[in-house]
Amino acid sequence: MKKFLSFFTVSRNIYWLGFVIAVAASAIELFRGGAENYCVFRDATLQFWQGINPYTQDFVDVHHRFFIYSPIFCVLFAPFAFLPFYLGGFAWNLFGYTVFYFAVKNLPGVLSEKAPLIMLYLLLTVAQSLFCFQFNLLVAAIFVWAFVLLERDQSFWAILLIMLSATTKIYGAIELALLLCYPRFWRNAGYVVLTGIGFLLLPALNGGVEGLLAGYENWFAQLTSHQSTGTYYSILFVPGIRTFALSHMRIFQAAALLLLAIPFLLPILPPFKGRGGVGLPFRVGALAGLMGYIVLFSEAAEYTTYTIAMTGYALWYFLEDKRPVFDKILFWALFVLWCVMPIDLFCPSKICNYVHSTLWLGVLTYTLAWLRIIYTTCKPVPSAQCHQALQ
Repeated sequence: MKKFLSFFTVSRNIYWLGFVIAVAASAIELFRGGAENYCVFRDATLQFWQGINPYTQDFVDVHHRFFIYSPIFCVLFAPFAFLPFYLGGFAWNLFGYTVFYFAVKNLPGVLSEKAPLIMLYLLLTVAQSLFCFQFNLLVAAIFVWAFVLLERDQSFWAILLIMLSATTKIYGAIELALLLCYPRFWRNAGYVVLTGIGFLLLPALNGGVEGLLAGYENWFAQLTSHQSTGTYYSILFVPGIRTFALSHMRIFQAAALLLLAIPFLLPILPPFKGRGGVGLPFRVGALAGLMGYIVLFSEAAEYTTYTIAMTGYALWYFLEDKRPVFDKILFWALFVLWCVMPIDLFCPSKICNYVHSTLWLGVLTYTLAWLRIIYTTCKPVPSAQCHQALQ
């Protein structure tokens, strides 16, 4: 039994376990005619390079979903799209999983020692993203990798990753708020402008300036005109507040963003200034809060979108060796609700839908965890712990 358990304490063992899952998930979905997300990414990218507008109703009629990623995504996805269909599908999933794994493996401080446990905790939600060929896994990986690079004082490369995420799926831009936690803010702001311009010009590789402007015009038209009648797993869709929240969506999102801004403001305001607020626990809490926000207040959060939120939560939870009973209960409740239940193999879909879509336990439980993250991040660091927090 000890040998069996010790297997899961070795990072490379966790990697290969996940690698096998990634290969199996890719094979099952590709050969049974699934992999809808990969087909959408691939077909939209191929149409982009052929000079065909993928932001049309015809595309929706064929694929039964909107393509709402930017033209920049079509440029960056090209290496996968131009591969043979099956090879490209395997490459996409294995690339996303590998980038995610090494992001977690290279976490700073005590988190690096707990990387196997973090990966093990997240493995089932990672598997969900792999089965769906989702971009969310890479979004989560970019959040973590950018954080790792910022911790290493490699801010240019961190900002390059953040802007890659922001210019392909806009909510990745929220990680730029982390720059407030690090020195040389204005230099980093310059990097944001330079890398942003570089990414925005990428679609000019196909069609020049005229094609560049047309691509963005078509994309913006899609973003402003498309509507979804589905129900998604965010606070905006919780019964009781759904009608009001959806009709005042931007107000809800802005109010939550103001709540999230509190941890960033406290370290520079009396009486918190100089008390160690920007130490590693603060920065990890800020990262987790940002990753939770973009999912919890999303207009289209699905089960697999919670890969992003759960990754941030796991980093926050594992940072401390000892947690109160309340946190431990939340930890396992979230694991069951978001890692185990969405997988049909472990939980019948009727039960999962009842728990998530009728009782809304998944969203409500994660909301509680998110508020807990914000609270602990805002909480002033006692003077006696100030030095330790800054390590």
